[in-house]
This record gives sequence, C-alpha cells and structure tokens, in this order.
Amino acid sequence: MVVPGLGICLAVLAYAGIYEFPKTAYLIAEKDLRAEFRRSYEMLSILTFVLGSVLICSFAWSGGALGTSPEVGAATIWIITFFASILTFTTSFAREADKGTLGGLKTLPCSPLAILTGKIIYGTVLLFVVECVLIPFSIIFLNLDLGARFPALLLVCLLGAVGLAFAGSFVSGLVMFSEGKTLLLSFLLIPVCIPVLMPAVSATEKIIRESGIAEVLPELKLLTAFLFMITAVMILTFKFVLEE
Repeated sequence: MVVPGLGICLAVLAYAGIYEFPKTAYLIAEKDLRAEFRRSYEMLSILTFVLGSVLICSFAWSGGALGTSPEVGAATIWIITFFASILTFTTSFAREADKGTLGGLKTLPCSPLAILTGKIIYGTVLLFVVECVLIPFSIIFLNLDLGARFPALLLVCLLGAVGLAFAGSFVSGLVMFSEGKTLLLSFLLIPVCIPVLMPAVSATEKIIRESGIAEVLPELKLLTAFLFMITAVMILTFKFVLEE
C-alpha cells in the first residue's frame, strides 16, 4: 500500500511542476547574474560604496588606530550590508518592469514562486560577494580580533544575507510598478528587515566578544524563524504581486 501511494504522490508532484521548480529558479538566477556581471559597473559601484563606508567608519569610530568596540563593529557591518542590499534590490524586479521583460517571465510555464526564488538566489549571491569583501576589510580597518571565530561570523553573515535577500526580493516585487519605486523600496525595507538586522547585529556582537556558535543559537533561531515566516507570506501573496 505504501509504494502505490508514494507513486501517486510523485505523479501528482510531477504534474504540478514541482520538479521543474528548482531548475526554473536556477535559470532565472543565472540570467540575472549574467546580466549583472555583464554590466560590471553596477557591482563595482556597490563594492566601492562598501569599501568607502568601511574606511570612513574606521576613522570615525577609532581614528584608524584603536580597536573598535564590539557593539560599534557589529552595527557597522550590518548597516553597510543593509544599504548595500538597497542598492542590490533596487534593480531586481524594476529592471524587468522597465525593460518590458516581465511579460516574458509571466508567460513561463512555472509558478510565480519560481520567479521569486530565482530573484532570491540572485540577491543572495550578490550579497555574499559584498560580504566577502566587507568582512575582511572590516576585520582589518575596524581592528576586530576574531581569531578562530571567523567561521561563526561567516555563518551569521550568510544567514543574515539570505534573510535580507528574501525580504529585499519580495519588497522589490511589491514596488516594481510604482512611480517612485527606488524611494519606496528604501522606506519599506527598513521595517521589513528589522527582524533580520536585530538578531544579526546581536549575534555578530557576541562573536566579536569571543562567543562561539552555542552562544548565538537564539539569534540563529530568530533568523530561521523569520525565513519561515516570510516564506509563508510569499507563498500566500506573491502570485498577486505579479499582477499589475
């Protein structure tokens, strides 16, 4: 009885197009990443903003000589990451709407969630590239002593980047038909990203204060809970977001 039931379930999933979901999302993310790195000036401008912000904060907080306090260092890392995410997601869906390629995405034989998932993968990759530049330069210029805790910081930053990618991609889809989409995105991202930024800053501060993974588990659980919550919201609402 179990095997026939499993076969029926697999047939239903195949009919619903579940198997095509990851492939479609990957192809959409690949398309966006190719377009992004083809116009390398956009990515270079974001990385230049990150480097300039770290240097300015280094001299503002510590004069370039003394170690930065854990609270200031953690807040600096995530404030810069947040503003870099605004620059990243400003063009996520807006580019499709402005160039008229959104209609082509709508005609794809896939669910709207596959399109959104592709955008989330695209945003996560870009934010991970940003953090690969931001974290080493923050350690150097903000004089953060991490030692063997660097992998823990990398895990927190990666999970926080995924949370920002979820929130940023969803909000970018919400405002893509608006007149002042760039301004609206900036305003809407602030309250939506607070559930990501608060635990991320707290976990980063603990790690800088010589805490390990065990001490930041509550913050990691909060970040994971946010991912589940926003995923549920996207499943219920995103099919209406693509409608003009």
